[in-house]
Amino acid sequence: MVGQGDWDKASWRKSSWSGSDPPGCVSIAVSASYGAVRDTENPCRTIIVLPRAALRQVLEEIKKGAFDLR
Repeated sequence: MVGQGDWDKASWRKSSWSGSDPPGCVSIAVSASYGAVRDTENPCRTIIVLPRAALRQVLEEIKKGAFDLR
């Protein structure tokens, strides 16, 4: 199991869709088996950890607009 502390030294990348102003800023990091998502503005808060394949699927659905609220 991967815990939140395991991501302290990860290389995080901010989403290009986040822009420069909050809200809605997210960052992702990946390891050999898992991917993680966190709030860029509050990096010490909860980190969502998924198997890499599941994270890839979620990101594909986001790109397709499956979660758009507009």
